[in-house]
Amino acid sequence: MNVSLLCFGRRLIVCAAIGLAAAAPARAQGTPADCDLRIAGGPAGKVYELMIRDMQAACGSAVRVCPVTSTGGLQNLSLIAANEAELGIVQLDTLKEMMAGGDEALQSLQAVMPLHGNLLHVLVLAEGSKVATMTLPLLGKTALAGSAIRFDKVAQLRGRTVVAVGSAQLMARSIDAQYQLGLQLLAADNDADALRALRAGQAQAVFTLGGWPLPAVAQHRAGSGLMLADFDLLANTPFAVATRSYPNLQAYNLRFLTAPNVLVTRPFKAGGTAWKRVAALQRCLVTHLDELQEGRYQPAWKEIRDVRASHGLPLFGVAVAESTAAAGSNAAARAKAR
Repeated sequence: MNVSLLCFGRRLIVCAAIGLAAAAPARAQGTPADCDLRIAGGPAGKVYELMIRDMQAACGSAVRVCPVTSTGGLQNLSLIAANEAELGIVQLDTLKEMMAGGDEALQSLQAVMPLHGNLLHVLVLAEGSKVATMTLPLLGKTALAGSAIRFDKVAQLRGRTVVAVGSAQLMARSIDAQYQLGLQLLAADNDADALRALRAGQAQAVFTLGGWPLPAVAQHRAGSGLMLADFDLLANTPFAVATRSYPNLQAYNLRFLTAPNVLVTRPFKAGGTAWKRVAALQRCLVTHLDELQEGRYQPAWKEIRDVRASHGLPLFGVAVAESTAAAGSNAAARAKAR
């Protein structure tokens, strides 16, 4: 079981980035000859990776793309910065916090396409977790014993121990600071490790991120002993609250904290090979958006409302669009002068 204490303060950015990169080596699913564009996504079977699979299906004839497996948005930024991927999916708050940390390799990233929102899934034990009174050694960790308390709402986790999975580590720290919850934060490499820690009594909740429906949550049934806690706190920008259901866990109209995702790319030379490939993908995604939203693809595509929404980031292709418009305007002016 790989569960460790989460760093606090500004050091969390560096600590989390190093830990995630070391925990799960990135792997492109295909050889360089097979791929025009490598897109850093997430663990196999999670929504990031499934969205890239949809891109392959809808746009494979326009440009060949392949997913690069990772632990999620935080490691995706490292992969892009290290030239191990041309594009990546990242949560907006994660990107802005990393940029605020001064990483020059991330300052010039461009938004190719706004994507779905990531939901913070808070998993707890349906029968409650034992807390306080005494501690017992368990697998080299500390397990809590005593009366069991059921945590139906996030606010009830104040002062408790939470295991954050992957990129949820940054969000957990933000939530803890914003709402002054006094959480004791642990870090897990994956959902399986986090759930083992929860069931072993090492924590009272698991924080895991992903689009709806998240396979790692949808796979569990009501008899699994797990349930989802309701996010009962007010959300501040860039976060919002969304209502979703997971019938498999008998969770209906539950509130989730959500944050937008963005498909980002490095600032390639305009007109160059890599730039043309990214432009081809962007053009294809925009052209096929109706198909992606209405066809047999991930439901997360239906959340996209405005393809030019960049959430304050430089938008890939804007300069080209503006130069095209300017050229057209100049041509019209010349024709009128004649």
